[in-house]
Amino acid sequence: MADRRHPGIGGRSRLGGSHFRGFTLVELLVVIAIIGLLVALLLPAVQSAREAARRMHCTNNIKQIALALHTYESSHGAFPAAGRGANQGYNTPLNGEIKGTNGLVALLPYLEQKPIYDRFNRDQACSQYTGYTPIPNAALVGDPALNGNAALSETEISVFLCPSDAYARRNAERSLEGWHYGPAPGIRSAKTNYDFVTDSYWMFLNYTWKEVQRGNQPSERMFGWESECKFADVLDGLSNTFMLGETTGYHVNGAAFAWAYRGHVMCGVDPVFADSPSYGGINVWHQPWIHPTWQSPPFKPFPGRARSWWCPAASLHPNGTHFAMGDASVHFVHQNVEFAALGYLTRMMDGKTSEIP
Repeated sequence: MADRRHPGIGGRSRLGGSHFRGFTLVELLVVIAIIGLLVALLLPAVQSAREAARRMHCTNNIKQIALALHTYESSHGAFPAAGRGANQGYNTPLNGEIKGTNGLVALLPYLEQKPIYDRFNRDQACSQYTGYTPIPNAALVGDPALNGNAALSETEISVFLCPSDAYARRNAERSLEGWHYGPAPGIRSAKTNYDFVTDSYWMFLNYTWKEVQRGNQPSERMFGWESECKFADVLDGLSNTFMLGETTGYHVNGAAFAWAYRGHVMCGVDPVFADSPSYGGINVWHQPWIHPTWQSPPFKPFPGRARSWWCPAASLHPNGTHFAMGDASVHFVHQNVEFAALGYLTRMMDGKTSEIP
Protein backbone atom coordinates (compact mmCIF):
# COMPACT_ATOMS: atom_id res chain seq x y z
CA MET A 1 0.00 0.00 0.00
CA ALA A 2 1.29 3.45 -0.88
CA ASP A 3 2.22 5.74 1.95
CA ARG A 4 -0.53 8.39 2.13
CA ARG A 5 1.95 10.86 3.61
CA HIS A 6 3.93 10.79 0.34
CA PRO A 7 1.34 10.81 -2.43
CA GLY A 8 3.96 11.43 -5.10
CA ILE A 9 5.60 8.11 -4.39
CA GLY A 10 4.08 5.00 -5.83
CA GLY A 11 0.79 6.70 -6.66
CA ARG A 12 -0.92 9.87 -7.91
CA SER A 13 -0.20 13.33 -6.60
CA ARG A 14 -2.66 15.24 -4.51
CA LEU A 15 -3.44 17.29 -7.59
CA GLY A 16 -4.47 14.18 -9.42
CA GLY A 17 -1.88 14.64 -12.22
CA SER A 18 0.42 12.04 -13.70
CA HIS A 19 4.21 12.17 -13.90
CA PHE A 20 5.59 14.94 -16.29
CA ARG A 21 6.94 13.61 -19.57
CA GLY A 22 9.55 15.77 -21.49
CA PHE A 23 9.80 16.39 -25.27
CA THR A 24 11.50 13.76 -27.34
CA LEU A 25 14.43 14.69 -29.62
CA VAL A 26 12.25 14.20 -32.68
CA GLU A 27 9.63 16.58 -31.35
CA LEU A 28 12.26 19.22 -30.60
CA LEU A 29 13.69 18.93 -34.11
CA VAL A 30 10.22 19.30 -35.62
CA VAL A 31 9.57 22.45 -33.57
CA ILE A 32 12.94 23.92 -34.58
CA ALA A 33 12.25 23.12 -38.23
CA ILE A 34 8.84 24.82 -38.06
CA ILE A 35 10.36 27.93 -36.44
CA GLY A 36 13.08 28.03 -39.09
CA LEU A 37 10.50 27.76 -41.85
CA LEU A 38 8.45 30.59 -40.37
CA VAL A 39 11.54 32.81 -40.12
CA ALA A 40 12.46 32.02 -43.73
CA LEU A 41 8.96 32.98 -44.81
CA LEU A 42 8.82 36.14 -42.74
CA LEU A 43 12.34 37.50 -43.35
CA PRO A 44 11.77 38.56 -46.99
CA ALA A 45 8.57 40.26 -45.94
CA VAL A 46 10.38 42.11 -43.15
CA GLN A 47 13.19 43.13 -45.50
CA SER A 48 10.67 44.25 -48.09
CA ALA A 49 8.85 46.33 -45.49
CA ARG A 50 12.11 47.92 -44.37
CA GLU A 51 13.09 48.76 -47.96
CA ALA A 52 9.64 50.22 -48.56
CA ALA A 53 10.17 52.49 -45.55
CA ARG A 54 13.65 53.47 -46.75
CA ARG A 55 12.34 54.15 -50.25
CA MET A 56 9.60 56.37 -48.81
CA HIS A 57 12.26 58.21 -46.80
CA CYS A 58 14.36 58.64 -49.95
CA THR A 59 11.33 59.96 -51.84
CA ASN A 60 10.78 62.49 -49.06
CA ASN A 61 14.43 63.60 -49.22
CA ILE A 62 14.44 64.34 -52.91
CA LYS A 63 11.00 65.96 -52.60
CA GLN A 64 12.36 68.36 -49.97
CA ILE A 65 15.26 69.32 -52.25
CA ALA A 66 12.88 69.83 -55.18
CA LEU A 67 10.64 72.09 -53.10
CA ALA A 68 13.71 74.00 -51.93
CA LEU A 69 14.59 74.58 -55.58
CA HIS A 70 11.11 75.98 -56.23
CA THR A 71 11.37 78.29 -53.24
CA TYR A 72 14.80 79.44 -54.41
CA GLU A 73 13.51 80.14 -57.93
CA SER A 74 10.59 82.14 -56.54
CA SER A 75 12.95 84.18 -54.35
CA HIS A 76 15.76 84.76 -56.86
CA GLY A 77 14.02 84.60 -60.22
CA ALA A 78 16.04 81.57 -61.37
CA PHE A 79 17.23 78.21 -60.09
CA PRO A 80 20.75 78.01 -58.61
CA ALA A 81 23.53 76.89 -60.92
CA ALA A 82 24.68 73.28 -60.70
CA GLY A 83 28.16 74.71 -60.09
CA ARG A 84 29.98 78.00 -59.71
CA GLY A 85 33.57 78.68 -60.76
CA ALA A 86 34.25 75.68 -63.01
CA ASN A 87 37.35 73.79 -61.86
CA GLN A 88 37.95 71.32 -64.68
CA GLY A 89 38.04 71.23 -68.46
CA TYR A 90 39.44 73.36 -71.25
CA ASN A 91 37.60 76.66 -70.94
CA THR A 92 38.06 79.65 -68.67
CA PRO A 93 35.39 79.83 -65.93
CA LEU A 94 33.20 82.86 -65.52
CA ASN A 95 35.29 85.91 -64.44
CA GLY A 96 38.36 83.66 -64.47
CA GLU A 97 37.57 82.54 -60.90
CA ILE A 98 37.89 78.87 -59.96
CA LYS A 99 35.66 77.97 -57.02
CA GLY A 100 34.24 74.51 -57.72
CA THR A 101 31.12 75.14 -55.62
CA ASN A 102 28.19 72.71 -55.80
CA GLY A 103 24.83 74.46 -56.24
CA LEU A 104 23.39 72.42 -53.38
CA VAL A 105 25.14 74.86 -51.05
CA ALA A 106 22.74 77.58 -52.20
CA LEU A 107 19.79 75.46 -51.09
CA LEU A 108 20.94 75.04 -47.47
CA PRO A 109 18.79 77.93 -46.10
CA TYR A 110 15.71 76.27 -47.63
CA LEU A 111 16.55 72.90 -46.10
CA GLU A 112 16.76 74.09 -42.50
CA GLN A 113 20.55 74.31 -42.73
CA LYS A 114 21.03 78.07 -42.60
CA PRO A 115 23.62 77.98 -39.78
CA ILE A 116 25.92 75.91 -42.02
CA TYR A 117 25.18 78.15 -45.00
CA ASP A 118 26.05 81.29 -43.03
CA ARG A 119 29.47 79.83 -42.18
CA PHE A 120 30.38 79.26 -45.85
CA ASN A 121 32.71 81.76 -47.49
CA ARG A 122 30.71 82.01 -50.69
CA ASP A 123 33.17 84.44 -52.30
CA GLN A 124 35.95 81.86 -52.25
CA ALA A 125 36.63 78.33 -53.44
CA CYS A 126 35.17 75.17 -51.89
CA SER A 127 37.77 72.82 -53.41
CA GLN A 128 41.46 73.03 -54.26
CA TYR A 129 40.95 70.89 -57.36
CA THR A 130 41.87 72.88 -60.47
CA GLY A 131 41.27 70.63 -63.40
CA TYR A 132 41.82 67.46 -65.31
CA THR A 133 43.42 69.64 -67.98
CA PRO A 134 44.93 73.10 -67.49
CA ILE A 135 42.30 75.82 -67.26
CA PRO A 136 43.55 78.90 -69.17
CA ASN A 137 43.54 82.38 -67.69
CA ALA A 138 42.00 81.28 -64.41
CA ALA A 139 43.02 81.16 -60.77
CA LEU A 140 41.76 79.53 -57.61
CA VAL A 141 39.97 82.08 -55.45
CA GLY A 142 41.16 81.61 -51.88
CA ASP A 143 42.11 78.38 -50.14
CA PRO A 144 39.29 76.15 -48.84
CA ALA A 145 41.66 74.65 -46.28
CA LEU A 146 42.04 78.13 -44.74
CA ASN A 147 38.66 79.75 -45.39
CA GLY A 148 36.74 76.98 -43.61
CA ASN A 149 34.82 75.68 -46.63
CA ALA A 150 36.70 72.37 -46.75
CA ALA A 151 36.00 71.68 -43.07
CA LEU A 152 32.30 72.45 -43.54
CA SER A 153 32.14 69.89 -46.35
CA GLU A 154 32.76 67.17 -43.75
CA THR A 155 29.27 67.75 -42.33
CA GLU A 156 26.84 64.97 -43.15
CA ILE A 157 23.41 66.35 -44.08
CA SER A 158 20.72 63.71 -43.80
CA VAL A 159 18.46 65.13 -46.51
CA PHE A 160 21.26 64.52 -49.04
CA LEU A 161 21.65 60.83 -48.14
CA CYS A 162 19.58 57.86 -49.28
CA PRO A 163 18.89 55.54 -46.30
CA SER A 164 19.20 52.46 -48.55
CA ASP A 165 22.77 53.30 -49.54
CA ALA A 166 25.46 52.50 -46.97
CA TYR A 167 28.12 53.66 -49.45
CA ALA A 168 26.84 57.21 -49.11
CA ARG A 169 28.36 57.56 -45.64
CA ARG A 170 31.62 59.46 -45.65
CA ASN A 171 33.63 56.69 -44.01
CA ALA A 172 32.55 54.14 -46.60
CA GLU A 173 34.84 52.60 -49.18
CA ARG A 174 36.40 55.09 -51.62
CA SER A 175 35.72 58.12 -49.45
CA LEU A 176 35.80 61.62 -50.87
CA GLU A 177 39.38 62.56 -50.22
CA GLY A 178 42.60 63.06 -52.13
CA TRP A 179 43.58 65.48 -54.89
CA HIS A 180 40.86 64.55 -57.38
CA TYR A 181 37.90 64.00 -55.05
CA GLY A 182 38.65 65.82 -51.79
CA PRO A 183 38.44 69.57 -51.13
CA ALA A 184 41.86 69.85 -49.46
CA PRO A 185 44.53 67.54 -48.01
CA GLY A 186 43.45 65.68 -44.90
CA ILE A 187 39.75 66.45 -45.35
CA ARG A 188 37.26 63.61 -45.87
CA SER A 189 34.04 65.08 -47.20
CA ALA A 190 30.42 63.98 -46.94
CA LYS A 191 28.55 62.71 -49.99
CA THR A 192 25.21 63.32 -51.61
CA ASN A 193 22.89 60.80 -53.27
CA TYR A 194 21.03 63.57 -55.10
CA ASP A 195 22.33 66.01 -57.67
CA PHE A 196 21.18 68.27 -60.47
CA VAL A 197 20.39 66.82 -63.89
CA THR A 198 23.02 68.25 -66.23
CA ASP A 199 24.70 67.74 -69.57
CA SER A 200 27.59 66.09 -67.78
CA TYR A 201 29.82 65.77 -70.84
CA TRP A 202 29.84 69.52 -71.36
CA MET A 203 30.23 70.17 -67.64
CA PHE A 204 33.36 68.03 -67.66
CA LEU A 205 34.73 70.06 -70.55
CA ASN A 206 33.82 73.23 -68.62
CA TYR A 207 31.28 74.79 -70.94
CA THR A 208 28.99 77.25 -69.20
CA TRP A 209 25.27 76.63 -69.54
CA LYS A 210 24.65 79.16 -72.33
CA GLU A 211 27.62 77.96 -74.36
CA VAL A 212 26.22 74.45 -74.79
CA GLN A 213 24.18 74.22 -77.95
CA ARG A 214 21.62 71.71 -79.17
CA GLY A 215 19.77 72.86 -82.27
CA ASN A 216 20.89 76.48 -81.80
CA GLN A 217 19.38 76.54 -78.31
CA PRO A 218 20.98 76.56 -74.85
CA SER A 219 21.71 73.37 -72.98
CA GLU A 220 18.73 71.06 -73.00
CA ARG A 221 19.26 70.04 -69.37
CA MET A 222 17.93 72.28 -66.63
CA PHE A 223 21.33 72.78 -64.98
CA GLY A 224 25.01 73.32 -65.74
CA TRP A 225 27.99 75.52 -64.87
CA GLU A 226 26.71 79.04 -64.15
CA SER A 227 23.20 78.00 -65.22
CA GLU A 228 20.31 80.36 -64.60
CA CYS A 229 17.30 78.28 -65.61
CA LYS A 230 13.84 79.72 -64.95
CA PHE A 231 10.46 78.01 -64.95
CA ALA A 232 9.73 79.56 -68.34
CA ASP A 233 12.88 78.06 -69.89
CA VAL A 234 11.58 74.50 -69.53
CA LEU A 235 9.77 74.50 -72.87
CA ASP A 236 8.82 70.82 -72.75
CA GLY A 237 6.92 71.39 -69.51
CA LEU A 238 7.98 71.13 -65.90
CA SER A 239 6.07 67.88 -65.40
CA ASN A 240 7.89 66.34 -68.40
CA THR A 241 11.48 67.21 -67.47
CA PHE A 242 13.93 65.77 -64.96
CA MET A 243 15.26 68.31 -62.45
CA LEU A 244 17.08 66.15 -59.87
CA GLY A 245 18.41 62.62 -60.07
CA GLU A 246 19.57 59.96 -57.63
CA THR A 247 22.98 58.32 -57.69
CA THR A 248 24.95 55.88 -55.58
CA GLY A 249 27.51 56.73 -52.92
CA TYR A 250 30.16 54.65 -54.67
CA HIS A 251 31.21 54.88 -58.31
CA VAL A 252 33.74 52.36 -59.56
CA ASN A 253 35.08 54.71 -62.22
CA GLY A 254 35.43 57.99 -60.38
CA ALA A 255 34.25 58.78 -56.86
CA ALA A 256 30.69 59.74 -55.99
CA PHE A 257 29.56 63.32 -55.47
CA ALA A 258 30.16 65.72 -52.60
CA TRP A 259 27.30 68.01 -51.66
CA ALA A 260 29.56 71.02 -51.02
CA TYR A 261 31.86 71.15 -54.03
CA ARG A 262 32.72 69.79 -57.47
CA GLY A 263 35.78 67.59 -57.81
CA HIS A 264 37.05 65.54 -60.73
CA VAL A 265 34.12 64.28 -62.85
CA MET A 266 31.55 65.34 -60.23
CA CYS A 267 29.40 66.65 -63.04
CA GLY A 268 25.83 65.97 -61.90
CA VAL A 269 23.40 63.20 -62.82
CA ASP A 270 22.96 62.62 -66.55
CA PRO A 271 20.89 59.51 -67.38
CA VAL A 272 21.65 59.88 -71.12
CA PHE A 273 25.29 60.92 -70.94
CA ALA A 274 26.48 62.20 -74.35
CA ASP A 275 23.02 61.23 -75.66
CA SER A 276 24.39 57.75 -76.27
CA PRO A 277 22.92 54.40 -75.13
CA SER A 278 26.50 53.14 -74.86
CA TYR A 279 27.10 55.53 -71.97
CA GLY A 280 23.74 56.20 -70.32
CA GLY A 281 20.99 54.27 -68.61
CA ILE A 282 19.73 53.57 -65.08
CA ASN A 283 21.39 51.16 -62.63
CA VAL A 284 24.23 50.22 -64.96
CA TRP A 285 26.61 48.23 -62.78
CA HIS A 286 29.19 47.28 -65.38
CA GLN A 287 30.37 48.73 -68.66
CA PRO A 288 33.37 46.59 -69.69
CA TRP A 289 34.62 49.08 -72.25
CA ILE A 290 35.71 51.44 -69.43
CA HIS A 291 39.41 50.76 -68.90
CA PRO A 292 39.12 46.94 -69.00
CA THR A 293 42.82 46.56 -68.16
CA TRP A 294 42.13 47.98 -64.70
CA GLN A 295 40.33 44.81 -63.66
CA SER A 296 42.62 42.20 -62.15
CA PRO A 297 40.95 39.87 -61.41
CA PRO A 298 38.19 40.75 -63.89
CA PHE A 299 35.60 43.15 -62.54
CA LYS A 300 32.33 41.62 -61.40
CA PRO A 301 29.13 43.68 -61.41
CA PHE A 302 28.13 44.68 -57.90
CA PRO A 303 24.87 46.56 -57.31
CA GLY A 304 25.65 49.70 -55.35
CA ARG A 305 28.89 50.40 -57.18
CA ALA A 306 27.62 52.23 -60.22
CA ARG A 307 29.86 51.90 -63.23
CA SER A 308 28.15 54.05 -65.81
CA TRP A 309 30.86 56.63 -66.43
CA TRP A 310 30.95 59.61 -64.04
CA CYS A 311 27.34 60.70 -63.83
CA PRO A 312 25.27 57.57 -63.18
CA ALA A 313 21.58 57.58 -62.45
CA ALA A 314 21.53 54.68 -60.00
CA SER A 315 20.32 53.56 -56.57
CA LEU A 316 20.20 50.60 -54.24
CA HIS A 317 16.43 50.47 -54.50
CA PRO A 318 15.43 47.40 -56.53
CA ASN A 319 14.83 47.95 -60.26
CA GLY A 320 15.08 51.71 -60.58
CA THR A 321 15.87 55.11 -59.16
CA HIS A 322 14.18 58.34 -58.12
CA PHE A 323 13.91 61.54 -60.13
CA ALA A 324 12.32 64.85 -59.22
CA MET A 325 10.57 66.56 -62.12
CA GLY A 326 10.59 70.28 -62.79
CA ASP A 327 7.20 70.61 -61.06
CA ALA A 328 8.74 69.08 -57.87
CA SER A 329 6.86 65.79 -58.23
CA VAL A 330 8.96 62.69 -57.51
CA HIS A 331 8.83 59.51 -59.58
CA PHE A 332 10.53 56.15 -59.37
CA VAL A 333 11.71 55.34 -62.90
CA HIS A 334 12.29 51.70 -63.84
CA GLN A 335 15.77 50.76 -65.00
CA ASN A 336 14.43 49.12 -68.16
CA VAL A 337 12.92 52.32 -69.53
CA GLU A 338 13.57 52.85 -73.24
CA PHE A 339 16.61 55.03 -73.84
CA ALA A 340 14.75 57.36 -76.22
CA ALA A 341 12.07 58.03 -73.60
CA LEU A 342 14.76 58.63 -71.01
CA GLY A 343 16.28 61.25 -73.31
CA TYR A 344 12.98 63.05 -73.81
CA LEU A 345 12.57 63.30 -70.04
CA THR A 346 16.16 64.50 -69.54
CA ARG A 347 16.15 67.29 -72.13
CA MET A 348 14.03 70.36 -71.45
CA MET A 349 13.51 71.93 -74.87
CA ASP A 350 13.71 69.36 -77.64
CA GLY A 351 9.96 69.53 -78.33
CA LYS A 352 9.51 65.88 -77.39
CA THR A 353 7.86 64.48 -74.30
CA SER A 354 7.31 61.04 -72.84
CA GLU A 355 5.07 59.57 -70.19
CA ILE A 356 6.97 58.77 -67.00
CA PRO A 357 7.43 54.99 -66.90
